Amino acid sequence: IIQLAMSPQNKVALLDSWFVNGRPEPILPIANTAVTRGPVTTSDLSSTRITVIGAGALGSFFAARLHRAGIATALVARGKRLDRLRKNGVQLEMDGIRCAENLPCAEHAIDLPAPHLAILAVKTGDLDEAAAQLLPFHSSSLGILTVQNGVMAPEEIARLLPGAQVLAGRVHGFFEHADNIVRHAGVPPSIAFGPLDGTTSTTADLLADCLTAAGIAYTRPSSIQVELWEKFVLASAIGGVGAALGMPVGRLRERSAHWEMLSEAMKEIASLASKKGIALPPDCVEKTLDFVAGFPAEATTSLQRDLTAGRPSEFDQLTGAVVRIADELGQAVPVHRRVIEMLAERGLI
Repeated sequence: IIQLAMSPQNKVALLDSWFVNGRPEPILPIANTAVTRGPVTTSDLSSTRITVIGAGALGSFFAARLHRAGIATALVARGKRLDRLRKNGVQLEMDGIRCAENLPCAEHAIDLPAPHLAILAVKTGDLDEAAAQLLPFHSSSLGILTVQNGVMAPEEIARLLPGAQVLAGRVHGFFEHADNIVRHAGVPPSIAFGPLDGTTSTTADLLADCLTAAGIAYTRPSSIQVELWEKFVLASAIGGVGAALGMPVGRLRERSAHWEMLSEAMKEIASLASKKGIALPPDCVEKTLDFVAGFPAEATTSLQRDLTAGRPSEFDQLTGAVVRIADELGQAVPVHRRVIEMLAERGLI
């Protein structure tokens, strides 16, 4: 998730799919913990069960819309958020209409019905914990959708839960999440998704039917990798450069040197994609810069705010990941290395 904060009173989240420094050992199947779900056909959604892990803006949106469509959907949350969900349900406001969806929720997935499909709406740094929550349901029939920032989440889940049907997702949409209410604030919500290898998937078919029932727009691109890397170009560049310079992303365009730094950071990521055989559109960087140029002047990213506040951040999954991938490929990424130096000089990493 890229969070764009325009003011303390108006926090807007740009929901996108996007990565964990540690490399925990894969979670292997354990026969005596397997849970039988039974087959489900895409034409009969009444028997489909979905668990959404993560109750932030994105997870709450998916859970509420799917539940409202009559699909058995449960939500994993924790702390005060869980208490509020149990008391008030998911409060979702779209097109000026607010609804409350009272759906099953728990701190642990094991306390909810065994899912056919799990949607992981946590930050990438929490993926290992989310995977552990799914261990009791781990089998070749379990479908898992990742919607994290970056490009590593689907591979990480496939490694932690080998054999599961993993789908990579990239989400669009502007939301506000405040006072326990998720408000749609612009850009029609949509998701692009698919298996990393581009093959057909019964899980992808099931997800498509669920999204159709919930009225959520979607595409099934021939290469989800392209979609993920296009958003990686955006998230890593604006997050790292904005934090390094200590200024709102929306104001980077005011100084040519700052805008050039942002442009070069994007080009470095696009070059890595090319090196990995991922064919981004030739105008990817240009269009991404045009998109950023439309940001509000005081917009900042969640990465910048988290680093500044000393909170856990996705630095390692964004800027850090770019450098790791570059090292693996033997590619130079001087702007990203300079970003790291500047962050270190400011005492932020």
